[in-house]
Amino acid sequence: MLFPDVMMMARRIEFDPADVEFFGEIASIGSPKFDKMMKGGIPRGFTILCIGEPGAGMDLFMKQFTSVAEDPANTVLVSTAESQNEILQVFRRYDWPLDLKVRTLGEEYNEQVLEKDMEASRFRLEGFTMQDIQRLAQTRFVEEDATDYLVAMASQITSLGPFFRCAVDNLDFFFQRNEARRVISLIRVMQAHTQLNRGVLLVSASSGSIPESVQRELSLICDIVFDFEVKMIANNFETRMVVRKFRNAPENLRVYTYRVTAEEGITPETVDRVA
Repeated sequence: MLFPDVMMMARRIEFDPADVEFFGEIASIGSPKFDKMMKGGIPRGFTILCIGEPGAGMDLFMKQFTSVAEDPANTVLVSTAESQNEILQVFRRYDWPLDLKVRTLGEEYNEQVLEKDMEASRFRLEGFTMQDIQRLAQTRFVEEDATDYLVAMASQITSLGPFFRCAVDNLDFFFQRNEARRVISLIRVMQAHTQLNRGVLLVSASSGSIPESVQRELSLICDIVFDFEVKMIANNFETRMVVRKFRNAPENLRVYTYRVTAEEGITPETVDRVA
């Protein structure tokens, strides 16, 4: 069994009164202006789903969410598309703290799988050299990558302690390599762990990358759903974040038009109620 029983987890969790006072009931979403519009931020224990179009800024929003970490040692950014260096450049550009944990699963996959695929293609095209034969003989041809990246991601998140903060950018990587049922199952485990530990978990997926039925199920699991949109208006682009779901607080359903500034990153400009 990969993960402990949820009820057993619940009985074992003990919250330090000092931590309860320090972290409070509400966590920042990553922008003071968004927090203010959402009556302080998001309740601890919530899992947030972001669905976004290319160019809408969702990838930046994921980093901004982790940049306000109250406890960097208990904060993780999991990226499936960017390298450590690319992420570091963004954090430096906005002068965000650099002491949180970053896991670049896409980079790990490229190193373990894609580079070997490219090497195999070279062998097919160019043939084997004596050096290649000697190296393969030493490794006994055992070079397949057996890493289960989905379990690696879920295990890392469920190892985080109370009041953790985590962002997974994005789920496309896992849906492309696993059955949807399996991904959904582990997201449920992650959501339960987040709720029990009063953490905050942000996950993202690209618009149109997964079937609508799967997207609906993700929306049911998660407590908050944000849609990131980019529209062409005249000669300009308009970026919007639509709050489609906010558990127990439907008054927070809004349309936020936002822009990116050098000082604040993604920051809202106007607010309209969802029709």
